Amino acid sequence: MTTRIELGKIVKAHAIKGEVKVLPFSGVAEDLLAMTEIELRHDGETVVFKLERIRPQGRLAIMQLAGVAGRSMAEDLVGSEVWGDEDSLPKLGTNEFYWHEMEGLEVETAAGQRLGRVQSLLATGAHDVLVISDGNSEYLVPAINELMVSLDKQAGVLVIDPPPGLLEINRF
Repeated sequence: MTTRIELGKIVKAHAIKGEVKVLPFSGVAEDLLAMTEIELRHDGETVVFKLERIRPQGRLAIMQLAGVAGRSMAEDLVGSEVWGDEDSLPKLGTNEFYWHEMEGLEVETAAGQRLGRVQSLLATGAHDVLVISDGNSEYLVPAINELMVSLDKQAGVLVIDPPPGLLEINRF
């Protein structure tokens, strides 16, 4: 059984034939090109669609969903979460990860300070941001290579080495 994960969000209708623009959370439209079927979730409802066509357009993916004919039908889908099979995603290289692999990891500093768990990630345009919480405090830490020391998926631990003051100014 394959695992479905959230891949992105429909942000806009495209043209007049019912296509939709999808913002992939990976930031790379090509990551979605192997999809043949997606699941849309919106307002508590889930609908599965076959993909008739998909093509990249910059950071967005343009999708034609089976049964969606015309702009007004496409506009009704704006805001929907796009879910797909994890197995359809491209394999990653060394030191690369998907967001869903980061969520829930225990985070500690190279000095041994436990910060909590990754609750979510935020896309800011410049770089992704880890939202780390221990239940009392929340930290926002840039998810950049310069701060990442090690990631052990098996042990569920991410070790970071933030510069002095980063945790203090990004603690809520």
